[in-house]
Amino acid sequence: MKTTNLLTLPDNRRLAYAEYGNPNGHPVLYFHGGGASRLEPLLLGDEVFIRLGLRLIAPDRPGIGQSNFQPNRGFSDWTKDVIFLADTLGLDKFSVLGVSSGGGYTAACAAKIPHRLYSAVIVSGAWEFTAADLLKYKRWDLFLIKYFPWLYQVSMRSTQRSLNAPPDKLLKTLNKRLPAADYAVIKSPGQIKQSCETLNEGLRSGTRGTAWDLQLYFRKWDFGLDEIRMPLTLFYGEEDRNVPLDLVKQIAATLPTTKLVMYPNEGHISVVVNQIESIAKALLSE
Repeated sequence: MKTTNLLTLPDNRRLAYAEYGNPNGHPVLYFHGGGASRLEPLLLGDEVFIRLGLRLIAPDRPGIGQSNFQPNRGFSDWTKDVIFLADTLGLDKFSVLGVSSGGGYTAACAAKIPHRLYSAVIVSGAWEFTAADLLKYKRWDLFLIKYFPWLYQVSMRSTQRSLNAPPDKLLKTLNKRLPAADYAVIKSPGQIKQSCETLNEGLRSGTRGTAWDLQLYFRKWDFGLDEIRMPLTLFYGEEDRNVPLDLVKQIAATLPTTKLVMYPNEGHISVVVNQIESIAKALLSE
């Protein structure tokens, strides 16, 4: 396990990535959630990936963690970074796993570079939100990201300061906000500390990268979902409060190669932790 590797991209940007699991295992590029970083897989633990026979490679997206910001990027631009990283590591083919806000990047890879992929899996993934969706699902918090990004960056700085609060205080706040399954994961030994480290690392160089990363979900995507021809597996918890599940079901119904798996007693965070065996099985299906 090495959590900080630095790579210089063709345009001289720096890309940071971590590696977990079995170095000789099935290669998986892991795309972290919004506000997080390449440290996110530590919430599961390196020994889990070793046991499952996975070699997990988790890059920081541009402007997040230790990766340099990339102006005016879209989801499709990420596929170029992914290809360069894979080529550098000598990976002809690999799987992709996107969690939460990493979902759009997995969808982009499935659409644009299917010839390089063994499999594509999204867990608790976000999708394109229109203004009508925001109104329909009453997501006032997301209006802030779409229409007032500078205010959202202010709120992120406030959130970052709160990460330094005592763990018991943070857990008390989260207990009011999270579904039971998610809270059970976060309150497990060491998890709140690791979560704070993951989020702090994501905001290491400021809030601009994370704000841009999330804003992409409220703009017209730069690829069409109808470009996805390869199998795509989606995992969601029915207690997810972050992603409107009606929207997920609508999208899944329009994609003939997509399989949607729902768990009745899982939330947004808990799925990837509690259902990692099923997720690994989907990743290993070539």
